[in-house]
Amino acid sequence: MKKILFLSVNYPPMLTAGSARASRFVVKLPELGWAPLVVAPADIAWDEDGKTRAMSESSEFNGIYRTGELVDAAMFGSERSALLLQGLSAHPGTASPFRRITGMLSGVNLVSGWEKRALSVVTEIIQRHDSVDAIYAQGPPEASLVLALELSEKHGVPVLFDLVAPLDRTASQGARPSDLAKIEERVLTSGHTIMVPTRALKEYFLKKYFGKATHDDIWIVQDFCYGQGDVKSGAKHDSVESVSVTILLETVSVKEMKLFMSIFAGFMHHEGSLSGRSGIRFIGGDGEAVAKYARKYMPQTSCLWGPRCNTDEELACIRRSDLFVVVLGQHESSMLVLPDRVVDALCMKKKVVIIGPDGPAAQVAREAGGFSASLHDSSAVVQALNSSFDDRQGMDGKAVLPDRLSASGALRDLSKILAYMLPV
Repeated sequence: MKKILFLSVNYPPMLTAGSARASRFVVKLPELGWAPLVVAPADIAWDEDGKTRAMSESSEFNGIYRTGELVDAAMFGSERSALLLQGLSAHPGTASPFRRITGMLSGVNLVSGWEKRALSVVTEIIQRHDSVDAIYAQGPPEASLVLALELSEKHGVPVLFDLVAPLDRTASQGARPSDLAKIEERVLTSGHTIMVPTRALKEYFLKKYFGKATHDDIWIVQDFCYGQGDVKSGAKHDSVESVSVTILLETVSVKEMKLFMSIFAGFMHHEGSLSGRSGIRFIGGDGEAVAKYARKYMPQTSCLWGPRCNTDEELACIRRSDLFVVVLGQHESSMLVLPDRVVDALCMKKKVVIIGPDGPAAQVAREAGGFSASLHDSSAVVQALNSSFDDRQGMDGKAVLPDRLSASGALRDLSKILAYMLPV
C-alpha cells in the first residue's frame, strides 16, 4: 500500500472549512490503496469517554499524529472551546483575568500549535516509514500548503493540493493579505496537482489566474457521503433536546442576522402548526446578538443558542429537527463553497432550506428537493420556509441524495488524480 503524508490543519476536531472533507478522505483512501499518515491538530475531549476515544484514535497504529497534547474542554468551557475549534486563541476559564490582560499567560491556539510542531512530527513520520509516496495538503490556512512545498522540494515527492477556499480571502493570524496572495499564486502555478470541492471555486481560480493556470490544472472532487458513518456520530447523544427548527448561521453579520430573524418571526407568527413545539436552536453566529433579536422579534418562542463546538451534538440537532435552515451571509465564500453541515444533512436524507446567495449550497439543496431564497427577498424567504414545512408534513419529506455526492463518484475522481500523480 502506498503512503501519503496527509497535512491538514482543519482535521477534526476542528470545525473550520474542510474538516469533514479531510476526515472523509482519510477514511476512504485505504480503499484506493493509499495509507494516510495524518498530521493533525491537537484533539479536544469533552468528557472521560472522549479522552479515552481520543487517546485510542490518535496514534501511530491508525496513522493519526497530533501536533499537541489532548485539550480538556472542561478547562475552557463551551464558548472558549468553540474559539479553539474555529482556529482562534482562547485562555482556560480558570486563568487569572489579570494575567490574560497583561499578556503574562499565553492563550491556546490549535492552528499555531500545528504550525510550530508539524515539521518535527513530519520528520518523525518519515524516519519511521523511510519515505512517503505523495503529499496531500489542504488549505486554507496556508501553513500546510507552505510546508508541503518545502517537503516536496526536499524529498522530491509530488503534492496534491486541496484548496477548499480562496487563500487570500481568509483571516490568517499573523499573515498579510498580500503574503497570502503570493502563497496562493505559488501553489496554483507550482505544477503540482490541484483539486477543489466545487465547480464555482475552480472557475474562480481559472478566472483569477487566467494564462497561468489552465482547465486541466485543476480537478474537482466533490464532498461526499460515505455510508452510515456520516449520520451515526450523533446517535448516542440522546440527551439532546428535540427542537422543531435548527438554524445554522454561517458567515452571517449581525445586520444580516437581524434581518433574517425579523423575517423568520413573521413566518413563525403565521405558521400556527409550529406553535407549542420544543422551539428553535441557533448554532453559530454571535450569541449575544441572537439573544437580543430573539427577545425583540420572538419573545414568546423558546430559542436556544450554542456555539460551534461539538460535531456530534450539531448532527443530533439536525436529525431531530422538523426544519433545518442554513443562513449564509453575503460573503465571497458563500458563492464558492458548500458548508460541511449541508452535506451532512443531505447524507441524513434531510431536506435543507438555504437562505442566502445562489451558490453551491443553494443549488445542491434544490437538487435534493429542498428550498432556497435570497435573504434580501423577504417574501421568497417566507415562501421557502412555508414550502419546506408543508413538504415535511407530507409523505415526501426526505431528500433525494444527488449522484454527485455519492462516495463512488468522488472516489473515482480521486483515484484518477492519484494515478495521474504516480503513473504506473
